[in-house]
Amino acid sequence: MYSIINLPVRFLAGILLAATICFVIATAQESRGSISGQVTDAAGGAVAGARVAVTNTATNTSVNATTNDEGVYNAPYLIAGTYSVTVEAAGFKKLVRQSIGVRVGDRVALDLRLEPGAVEETVNITGESTPLLESASATSGQVIDRRRIAELPLAEGNPLTLVRLAPTTVLTDGFTSLSALSSSGPAALAVDGSTQGGNEFTLDGAPNTADRGGQPGALRVGMQPPVDAVQEFKVTTTSFDAQQGHTAGASIDVSARSGANQFHGTLYEFVRNDKLSANTFFLNRSPTLGLDENGKARRTIRRYNRFGGTIGGPVWLPEKALTRSMTKRYCAAASPCTPSRSRCRAATRRASRLRLR
Repeated sequence: MYSIINLPVRFLAGILLAATICFVIATAQESRGSISGQVTDAAGGAVAGARVAVTNTATNTSVNATTNDEGVYNAPYLIAGTYSVTVEAAGFKKLVRQSIGVRVGDRVALDLRLEPGAVEETVNITGESTPLLESASATSGQVIDRRRIAELPLAEGNPLTLVRLAPTTVLTDGFTSLSALSSSGPAALAVDGSTQGGNEFTLDGAPNTADRGGQPGALRVGMQPPVDAVQEFKVTTTSFDAQQGHTAGASIDVSARSGANQFHGTLYEFVRNDKLSANTFFLNRSPTLGLDENGKARRTIRRYNRFGGTIGGPVWLPEKALTRSMTKRYCAAASPCTPSRSRCRAATRRASRLRLR
């Protein structure tokens, strides 16, 4: 019988690491979306064994699935973006459905019908849009997409100020702190009659909620990404599923932007200066700060400059670097014990002939 004192340090560290990972997974939420549905033939019968590929049009990454005996498929873990769905089955024409939008936390129900014919023939559907009604989930809320974040005016560049666009959302403190990295300002809201500070925040499904010294009802966002780093976010207000409902208010799920096959970036400078702004009516009426050299009411000095930029795109991995890495793995696998130099050189020569396609 072993006592905890006699257990190796590495073993105890492994147990602690596994417990930490399990805790994070248990408390995290799934912010990625999914596309599921049923594949049928022209008569409405289920098509079993059909191959379904869901491809992100921006990154060309695919999630593959196969329909079961009832013709049902499910493509999970989809980041927010636009997708195309391709279905192939023996005895049917290949079906391609374009422009399927998946937002943060969406459960898109998409039934597909195949036409008899050769697999070489393709039926390309481009006119139909994403189903507007999310029938695969009872959760309801408001998604603030990338277009709104990019085009609507944001106070101090904080995208979470747009939570006021969600129904049943009331500002309780007027966003007292509006900086781009503010954690207290965006939390000053009440949803569905709940109290201020009773909302939950996540970032790509990971918990992003902080408390203020353990005070009840003082939950706030832990870390707010800059506006150019946010793809979209969803304010879930009612009918929480099992992964939500930890608080009495809303669940605000932020999805960060990802790269694409083309390089893209931004460069910005946000300026607020009292020299460029008009004075207020009340300060003109009662110049509490005195008059300037022109006899006009002085304004409060305001100097604010927020600048930055982003860059994103594909990652290119040199073939030589991969070949060297693969050579090391091949040599280690060929001789798990202490290898001789001749055996290691032979393994290296064999591995150098390998090329990544």
